Amino acid sequence: MKNKFFLNYTLFWSFWAHLLFIFGMIGYLFMDILDYMHSNLFNSFLTNLIYILLACLFVINATLQFFVIYYMNKNVQRYYTMILSCLFDKIASHAYLIGAILTTITSTKVTTIWTLNTIGVCGFVIGATINTMISAANAMSIWADYFNLLGSLFYLLATIITRIPLTQLIGILGDVIYLIDSILYMICWFQDRQMIHDQFGQYVSLK
Repeated sequence: MKNKFFLNYTLFWSFWAHLLFIFGMIGYLFMDILDYMHSNLFNSFLTNLIYILLACLFVINATLQFFVIYYMNKNVQRYYTMILSCLFDKIASHAYLIGAILTTITSTKVTTIWTLNTIGVCGFVIGATINTMISAANAMSIWADYFNLLGSLFYLLATIITRIPLTQLIGILGDVIYLIDSILYMICWFQDRQMIHDQFGQYVSLK
Protein backbone atom coordinates (compact mmCIF):
# COMPACT_ATOMS: atom_id res chain seq x y z
CA MET A 1 0.00 0.00 0.00
CA LYS A 2 1.19 3.52 -0.80
CA ASN A 3 0.04 6.57 1.10
CA LYS A 4 0.65 10.20 0.17
CA PHE A 5 -0.09 11.62 3.62
CA PHE A 6 1.39 9.29 6.24
CA LEU A 7 4.40 8.05 4.24
CA ASN A 8 5.33 5.33 6.78
CA TYR A 9 3.87 3.47 9.74
CA THR A 10 5.81 5.49 12.32
CA LEU A 11 4.15 8.65 11.04
CA PHE A 12 0.79 6.87 10.78
CA TRP A 13 0.65 5.78 14.42
CA SER A 14 2.27 8.92 15.83
CA PHE A 15 -0.26 11.13 14.01
CA TRP A 16 -3.19 9.44 15.76
CA ALA A 17 -1.34 9.45 19.09
CA HIS A 18 -0.74 13.22 18.82
CA LEU A 19 -4.33 13.84 17.71
CA LEU A 20 -5.68 11.95 20.74
CA PHE A 21 -3.31 13.97 22.94
CA ILE A 22 -4.75 17.23 21.56
CA PHE A 23 -8.39 16.15 21.91
CA GLY A 24 -7.75 14.71 25.35
CA MET A 25 -6.18 17.93 26.63
CA ILE A 26 -8.97 20.07 25.15
CA GLY A 27 -11.39 17.82 27.03
CA TYR A 28 -9.51 18.02 30.34
CA LEU A 29 -9.10 21.80 30.06
CA PHE A 30 -12.79 22.27 29.27
CA MET A 31 -13.94 20.02 32.12
CA ASP A 32 -11.50 21.44 34.68
CA ILE A 33 -12.48 25.04 33.88
CA LEU A 34 -16.16 24.07 34.01
CA ASP A 35 -15.66 22.29 37.33
CA TYR A 36 -13.85 25.35 38.72
CA MET A 37 -16.45 27.90 37.58
CA HIS A 38 -19.68 25.86 37.78
CA SER A 39 -19.03 22.75 39.85
CA ASN A 40 -22.72 21.80 40.00
CA LEU A 41 -23.52 22.28 36.31
CA PHE A 42 -23.44 18.53 35.61
CA ASN A 43 -24.37 15.79 38.04
CA SER A 44 -21.40 13.92 39.50
CA PHE A 45 -22.08 10.70 37.56
CA LEU A 46 -21.96 12.47 34.17
CA THR A 47 -18.82 14.37 35.19
CA ASN A 48 -17.11 11.17 36.31
CA LEU A 49 -18.16 9.41 33.09
CA ILE A 50 -16.59 12.17 30.98
CA TYR A 51 -13.36 11.92 32.99
CA ILE A 52 -13.33 8.14 32.43
CA LEU A 53 -13.66 8.67 28.66
CA LEU A 54 -10.85 11.23 28.73
CA ALA A 55 -8.65 8.84 30.71
CA CYS A 56 -9.40 6.15 28.10
CA LEU A 57 -8.06 8.47 25.39
CA PHE A 58 -4.70 8.59 27.16
CA VAL A 59 -4.60 4.83 27.65
CA ILE A 60 -5.09 4.49 23.88
CA ASN A 61 -2.52 7.24 23.31
CA ALA A 62 0.07 5.39 25.40
CA THR A 63 -0.66 2.17 23.47
CA LEU A 64 -0.22 3.93 20.12
CA GLN A 65 3.15 5.24 21.30
CA PHE A 66 4.35 1.64 21.53
CA PHE A 67 3.24 1.07 17.93
CA VAL A 68 5.28 4.14 16.98
CA ILE A 69 8.36 2.68 18.67
CA TYR A 70 7.79 -0.74 17.09
CA TYR A 71 8.04 0.74 13.58
CA MET A 72 10.80 3.19 14.46
CA ASN A 73 14.39 2.82 13.35
CA LYS A 74 16.13 1.08 16.26
CA ASN A 75 19.35 2.95 15.55
CA VAL A 76 17.76 6.24 16.62
CA GLN A 77 19.73 7.66 19.55
CA ARG A 78 16.68 8.07 21.80
CA TYR A 79 15.15 4.66 20.97
CA TYR A 80 15.64 2.94 24.34
CA THR A 81 14.88 6.02 26.45
CA MET A 82 11.64 6.38 24.47
CA ILE A 83 10.68 2.79 25.32
CA LEU A 84 11.24 3.47 29.02
CA SER A 85 9.39 6.78 28.84
CA CYS A 86 6.41 5.15 27.08
CA LEU A 87 6.34 2.40 29.71
CA PHE A 88 5.94 4.95 32.52
CA ASP A 89 3.30 6.81 30.47
CA LYS A 90 1.43 3.52 30.04
CA ILE A 91 1.49 2.82 33.79
CA ALA A 92 0.44 6.41 34.53
CA SER A 93 -2.48 6.44 32.09
CA HIS A 94 -3.84 3.16 33.47
CA ALA A 95 -3.54 4.47 37.04
CA TYR A 96 -5.56 7.56 36.05
CA LEU A 97 -8.18 5.41 34.34
CA ILE A 98 -8.58 3.10 37.35
CA GLY A 99 -8.82 6.15 39.62
CA ALA A 100 -11.48 7.70 37.36
CA ILE A 101 -13.50 4.45 37.38
CA LEU A 102 -13.28 4.06 41.15
CA THR A 103 -14.51 7.65 41.58
CA THR A 104 -17.94 6.47 40.38
CA ILE A 105 -18.09 3.93 43.22
CA THR A 106 -19.30 5.69 46.37
CA SER A 107 -17.65 3.18 48.70
CA THR A 108 -14.17 3.97 47.33
CA LYS A 109 -11.97 5.78 49.83
CA VAL A 110 -10.68 9.22 48.90
CA THR A 111 -7.15 8.10 49.80
CA THR A 112 -7.37 5.27 47.24
CA ILE A 113 -8.25 7.67 44.44
CA TRP A 114 -5.55 10.12 45.58
CA THR A 115 -2.98 7.30 45.62
CA LEU A 116 -3.89 6.20 42.09
CA ASN A 117 -3.78 9.79 40.81
CA THR A 118 -0.42 10.30 42.51
CA ILE A 119 0.95 7.12 40.91
CA GLY A 120 -0.35 8.41 37.59
CA VAL A 121 1.18 11.86 37.85
CA CYS A 122 4.50 10.47 39.14
CA GLY A 123 4.57 8.11 36.17
CA PHE A 124 4.09 11.05 33.80
CA VAL A 125 6.82 13.05 35.56
CA ILE A 126 9.29 10.14 35.36
CA GLY A 127 8.40 9.45 31.72
CA ALA A 128 8.81 13.12 30.78
CA THR A 129 12.12 13.35 32.67
CA ILE A 130 13.50 10.29 30.86
CA ASN A 131 12.43 11.86 27.57
CA THR A 132 14.62 14.90 28.25
CA MET A 133 17.73 12.89 29.18
CA ILE A 134 18.84 12.76 25.53
CA SER A 135 18.04 15.94 23.61
CA ALA A 136 15.84 15.69 20.52
CA ALA A 137 17.21 16.41 17.06
CA ASN A 138 15.53 19.81 16.60
CA ALA A 139 14.57 22.81 18.70
CA MET A 140 10.80 22.30 18.38
CA SER A 141 11.02 18.74 19.72
CA ILE A 142 13.19 19.93 22.62
CA TRP A 143 10.60 22.58 23.50
CA ALA A 144 7.84 19.95 23.28
CA ASP A 145 9.73 17.60 25.62
CA TYR A 146 10.29 20.33 28.21
CA PHE A 147 6.68 21.52 28.04
CA ASN A 148 5.70 17.89 28.63
CA LEU A 149 7.86 17.82 31.76
CA LEU A 150 6.55 21.20 32.94
CA GLY A 151 2.93 20.12 32.53
CA SER A 152 3.52 16.94 34.54
CA LEU A 153 5.22 18.94 37.31
CA PHE A 154 2.20 21.24 37.59
CA TYR A 155 -0.02 18.16 37.89
CA LEU A 156 2.27 16.84 40.61
CA LEU A 157 2.06 20.16 42.45
CA ALA A 158 -1.74 20.01 42.21
CA THR A 159 -1.76 16.62 43.99
CA ILE A 160 0.45 17.93 46.81
CA ILE A 161 -1.43 21.15 47.60
CA THR A 162 -4.57 20.52 49.66
CA ARG A 163 -6.37 23.85 49.22
CA ILE A 164 -9.08 23.03 46.67
CA PRO A 165 -9.39 26.34 44.71
CA LEU A 166 -5.60 26.65 44.38
CA THR A 167 -5.30 22.97 43.40
CA GLN A 168 -7.88 23.47 40.66
CA LEU A 169 -6.12 26.56 39.29
CA ILE A 170 -2.76 24.76 39.21
CA GLY A 171 -4.41 21.82 37.47
CA ILE A 172 -5.94 24.14 34.86
CA LEU A 173 -2.54 25.75 34.28
CA GLY A 174 -1.12 22.23 33.83
CA ASP A 175 -3.89 21.53 31.29
CA VAL A 176 -2.95 24.67 29.32
CA ILE A 177 0.73 23.71 29.29
CA TYR A 178 -0.10 20.17 28.19
CA LEU A 179 -2.39 21.49 25.44
CA ILE A 180 0.41 23.72 24.14
CA ASP A 181 2.70 20.70 24.37
CA SER A 182 0.31 18.54 22.34
CA ILE A 183 0.22 21.19 19.60
CA LEU A 184 4.03 21.41 19.61
CA TYR A 185 4.26 17.64 19.16
CA MET A 186 1.87 17.82 16.21
CA ILE A 187 3.99 20.58 14.65
CA CYS A 188 7.02 18.30 15.13
CA TRP A 189 5.08 15.55 13.35
CA PHE A 190 4.57 17.73 10.28
CA GLN A 191 8.25 18.70 10.35
CA ASP A 192 9.25 15.02 10.45
CA ARG A 193 6.84 14.24 7.64
CA GLN A 194 8.30 17.01 5.49
CA MET A 195 11.83 15.78 6.15
CA ILE A 196 10.91 12.22 5.11
CA HIS A 197 9.07 13.55 2.06
CA ASP A 198 12.14 15.53 1.00
CA GLN A 199 14.39 12.51 1.46
CA PHE A 200 12.27 9.76 -0.11
CA GLY A 201 9.66 11.50 -2.25
CA GLN A 202 5.89 11.74 -2.16
CA TYR A 203 5.12 8.02 -1.99
CA VAL A 204 6.61 5.69 0.58
CA SER A 205 5.48 2.08 0.63
CA LEU A 206 3.74 1.05 3.85
CA LYS A 207 4.66 -2.58 4.46
